[in-house]
Amino acid sequence: MISTRSGSHRLRTLIATSVIATGAITGASGVATAAPAAPAINTGAVAYSPTLTVTPGFACFAVINATKLPQTKAGQYRVKVQISRFGANCGAFKLAVTWRNLTTGNSDGQIQTVRPDGSVEGFPDNILDGFGFGPGAGRVASTITTYSKYDESGETTLPNLPGKATFSLY
Repeated sequence: MISTRSGSHRLRTLIATSVIATGAITGASGVATAAPAAPAINTGAVAYSPTLTVTPGFACFAVINATKLPQTKAGQYRVKVQISRFGANCGAFKLAVTWRNLTTGNSDGQIQTVRPDGSVEGFPDNILDGFGFGPGAGRVASTITTYSKYDESGETTLPNLPGKATFSLY
């Protein structure tokens, strides 16, 4: 067990480096990851590239696979996330889904809490919706990233390789 702050920091840095290096290697070889999502020409389902992140806990990390679901409302979208957790005594973290409408320039998003079991607090079936007024019609670039803290007192980004997708909304 590591008892010093410095030792704990080195362990997290080692884990972060390992997760990011693994993501770069698997992404480069095409093994066990989807290619970055190509721009969609319809409003159907679009896969995000996987998000790889270190999470709170002992040697903890997560792989987040996400899909933009087919549109049900004009100018809005929903995202289904599947979160696989690895490590011991892994804690909760924050999941951010942000968007930028490439046609209008508008941007926004939302941040939710992921519980230690990988479920997203307040969203049955891990389907995220309610992105404010939504991006509106146009080409949308969306990113998934993670934080250990995100509140009025500040934010702390977790080491991660963000997931990305680009798609069209009507």
